[in-house]
Amino acid sequence: MEQNKHGQDIVLPELGSQGFPLLESLYLKNCPQLLQVFSSTEGRDVIGDHILLNVPFLKNLEVSNCPQILCFIVQAQLIEDLVLSNVGNSRQLCNIYVPVLNEGYIVVGNHEEVFQVQGGYSFSSIRSFLLANLFEVRVIWKDFAQVVTLENLTTLTLKDCKKLRYIFSPMMARILSHLKDLFIEECEEIERLILAKDQVSSSSSNCDTSLQPMSFPNLTRITVTNCKNLNSLFPFGFVPVLPKLETLIVIRNSKLEQVFELEDEVEVVPAEEMKFDKLNFLLLEELPGLIHFCPKGYHSVFPAMIRLEVRDCPKLTTGFFIDSQEFVHFKTKAPQLVEQDAVEESTTIQNAIFNENIYWIRGRGESQLPHIA
Repeated sequence: MEQNKHGQDIVLPELGSQGFPLLESLYLKNCPQLLQVFSSTEGRDVIGDHILLNVPFLKNLEVSNCPQILCFIVQAQLIEDLVLSNVGNSRQLCNIYVPVLNEGYIVVGNHEEVFQVQGGYSFSSIRSFLLANLFEVRVIWKDFAQVVTLENLTTLTLKDCKKLRYIFSPMMARILSHLKDLFIEECEEIERLILAKDQVSSSSSNCDTSLQPMSFPNLTRITVTNCKNLNSLFPFGFVPVLPKLETLIVIRNSKLEQVFELEDEVEVVPAEEMKFDKLNFLLLEELPGLIHFCPKGYHSVFPAMIRLEVRDCPKLTTGFFIDSQEFVHFKTKAPQLVEQDAVEESTTIQNAIFNENIYWIRGRGESQLPHIA
């Protein structure tokens, strides 16, 4: 599918916007010399100089390992599974202006923004979304929660997107009710998974992001590795942020200081409890800047914890211990405590394990964690 016998780059001349109106799946994989999928024949739908593929029934789109491919635009209202990996990286950055229409587009190629959205469009059918080795992508989607919902997105995977700055706007983070799996690796420029409220353009959203609490009600598995500028994962508000979280793996994020941070309007309450009823596996590894797992003054309880691993986190000030039921507890010292609370706090904190390597499995012989009633 790449070159003919004369060594010329192959173009698929008949796969145009009018050619396959009922197309449901399109896969372009491992075509390092492929330049163009669609011919530039007159009569094709175009946006500027770029071919527009209007496929209203397309559900599956994968373009991977096609570094030479020219940008093209996909209009697919029913897209469910989207994979873009190493697409157009050998090409110059393409600039695409989408006219103001009540439509949404997916840009396939070397472009800064994956989704271009105008008007009242919704990508509500997307279930699985993977971006990998896209060196120029800076924004997946702008703060367009008024016009876009991702209500059925269950799996989001981001790998080696070097210039990606953030993943979710505050408003979008409040509407991902079905997200189950989040995997992020080697996204070097990301500082926060969720853009800070003061960084959101007033023109990008007129919604009040404080009306609905921050929560990912179905998020089950999180893996974040090798994101060297990341300084925190999730903000923590008045309600449980991750009530169904089962697996949390955080590895080699050198600037990460805290896993959970307080939202601006939340005040620290001494002995405040942060409970993770479902979390059974936690791995914190090679995090030289990690200071807190949860905000200062919060006490985390993990009744379902089966396996806990902490390695090479020398600055960690969160203490670990287990109770009589073998429930794992994390605790950090509150900023200010009254004298009586301070005495009780100090007793617990003194007996907990700090900044040491921990490998603990429930029910396996002698416990490495101290028992504290």
